[in-house]
Amino acid sequence: MAGTCITTIKFLGVGSLGLLTSSIVYQSITNLPNLIQQFNCQFQPSASTSAIELFNQQLSKLKTFIFGNRLINGGLTVLSTALFTLAFKYSPVYEKHPYLIYSALGAPLTLIVLYFKNWNYEATLLSKKPVELKTNESKEKVNHNEEEDEEEPEIISKVTSADSLLGRSYVHLSDESGISTPNSSQPATPKVQPKDDEQQPVEDKTQEELEVEQEVENILVKKEIVQELKKVESGYIVGSYVSGTSLLIAIVGLFGDYYLL
Repeated sequence: MAGTCITTIKFLGVGSLGLLTSSIVYQSITNLPNLIQQFNCQFQPSASTSAIELFNQQLSKLKTFIFGNRLINGGLTVLSTALFTLAFKYSPVYEKHPYLIYSALGAPLTLIVLYFKNWNYEATLLSKKPVELKTNESKEKVNHNEEEDEEEPEIISKVTSADSLLGRSYVHLSDESGISTPNSSQPATPKVQPKDDEQQPVEDKTQEELEVEQEVENILVKKEIVQELKKVESGYIVGSYVSGTSLLIAIVGLFGDYYLL
């Protein structure tokens, strides 16, 4: 009876490791290339509202895809490792073959590879914010708020009399006659401080300029997403090799355990 339970556990371990390998291979050769193609062709963001909505929907699906893969890969890794560990622990001494250890380590090694290869790139994709449509109304609101915050400096013109400052008369030299006139004073010219930082009028951008700016910004965002997805794809390919090797060892070991020994 104990032998039957151990055999079942071994088969379940191989099955869970096979599911993990199949999931990683499917993501690397099907799902990720499809996502890259969609962001490259079908969902090229432009300045139109419908295109931006489709792009944001695709971005939301991408984030759901990343969270789903993390959950599935983590669950299958825990299940496969636990099953092979139990099979090795409760097997008779003569049936504790090394392939059980190698198979138990296969899933965690795969998860470690995916972590070091993809975690930073996936975190960058998850931090991407939905694209917003720029309009003249939003531009006018920003300009209006900036105008309210800025206060014009108050210009004070000061008239300074020489008599009031010096308390006495002084000799005024006439430019025309060259004769000095005592006890005469010339009222000082009012000095007006110039306005240093005069604000230049800011012209509002036309709708066409906003559309061009929007389209350029969206294309840059799309290129960044595509580059990150390609790096994630390469990480899944490496992970599929590690998981596939562990699965092959488990299958060969299980076959030899019951048919060759």
